[in-house]
Amino acid sequence: MNSSELPVPDAVPSSEAAPRPGIGRRLVGLAIDWTLSLVISSAFFPDPAAVASSGSVERVFLVGSSFATLGIWAAQHFLLVSTLGTTIGHRVVGVKVTREDGSSPVGLMGGAVRTVMLVVVIPALFTDVQGRGYHDRAARTRLVRTR
Repeated sequence: MNSSELPVPDAVPSSEAAPRPGIGRRLVGLAIDWTLSLVISSAFFPDPAAVASSGSVERVFLVGSSFATLGIWAAQHFLLVSTLGTTIGHRVVGVKVTREDGSSPVGLMGGAVRTVMLVVVIPALFTDVQGRGYHDRAARTRLVRTR
């Protein structure tokens, strides 16, 4: 077997041929990323009023500043999608963000547009006839399954 026949790790078929992830995968990936952001926010940006009135489980997940949680989520999403094409949650559920032509990574501009629009939330709630969110259309990206 020569080097041109070796499988490429994390290779994704062209965006037109790649299967699109269902809403379940997307929501589980988002929940994983958001949970990690909550834990980091609670550890480094606790809200004193919330700490005083919370139990042990709540201290781990729910005492962080909400703006810090959103900022942490946005920063990890921007950095990981721009450079690797996947967040931690995406990786766990087998999802990857690619450019419209199927190449990856999406780059800083695509990652920035996608992240800013996701923070606004509204574009992610609406999709086109192909099932792509408006944030993906604006960033010229696609979400594809990797497994």
